[in-house]
Amino acid sequence: MKKLIFITIFFTILNNSLNATTTTKDLKEITDYSKKDKLLIGYYGRPNAASLGILGESNIDEVINKMKQKEKYFNKELENNFDIELAFHIIHSLATKDAGRRNDYLLGMSEESVMKYINRAKKEGFSIIIDLQLGTYTPAEAIKPVLKYLKYENVHLAIDPEFKIPKHRKYPPGKYIGHIYGNELNEAQELISNYLKQNNILEKKNLIVHMFHERMLRDKEAVQNYDNINLIYNIDGHGKGEVKVKIYNSLYANSQTNKAIGGFKIFYNNDKKPLMTPKQIMGLEPVGTQKIMVKPYYINFH
Repeated sequence: MKKLIFITIFFTILNNSLNATTTTKDLKEITDYSKKDKLLIGYYGRPNAASLGILGESNIDEVINKMKQKEKYFNKELENNFDIELAFHIIHSLATKDAGRRNDYLLGMSEESVMKYINRAKKEGFSIIIDLQLGTYTPAEAIKPVLKYLKYENVHLAIDPEFKIPKHRKYPPGKYIGHIYGNELNEAQELISNYLKQNNILEKKNLIVHMFHERMLRDKEAVQNYDNINLIYNIDGHGKGEVKVKIYNSLYANSQTNKAIGGFKIFYNNDKKPLMTPKQIMGLEPVGTQKIMVKPYYINFH
């Protein structure tokens, strides 16, 4: 009798164990299947400056409406296969031809204006990207004054080497294509990383680097990765779709996927029509003879 009870208990435990194992496996498969790749969509520009991008063409309420319509469009075209987040991408430090009172060839933005967008972004569940055109500054020098905004969970940073000029100031930003070096990008990342640690900020922050030519970020092999920073190379040239894709693959997909995440910019006014579709941007369909090799994480509209 005791032997029979023992055998019954043994097989009951074994059966329950097998059922538990199967259930756990099934749940894991369901979880993995339902997990979507993240996609960040930003509207780029400067508030109240229509010529600088779509973000400044309308008031904040109208811009938000446009962004939400864009999200619906992408979800439809991509069949709801991506977890989409929206972002205000604001030009905080704007390069100018005039040196200005600080002799840095930059026009800044008031804290009041920045906070208006940070607070509204938080309300809408958006991210906000503070973009810095460099003028006479190194990336670290440009970033230092805006580090304080990183205490807000939804705030990230971007730098634009195109508008970097030498300290000698013999010509203004925009006359020649500017550039930075890998070690300078590391200095900026180190500054951000230390700020996050010192202020007990646990969430990762995005640092976006704009580029459309290989020499805009020189000595790329020196670039390091930091545990609390997502480095994004945003390929932002304008023109024909086929050419844009070729440049994206050349500057990012072919060699830099181990260093950074991909970004891709669409220009409403400067890109050749028709504009690339969501499937073309994500590498699901070709553009002529070219096709995105590695899907971007960040898509920004200018």
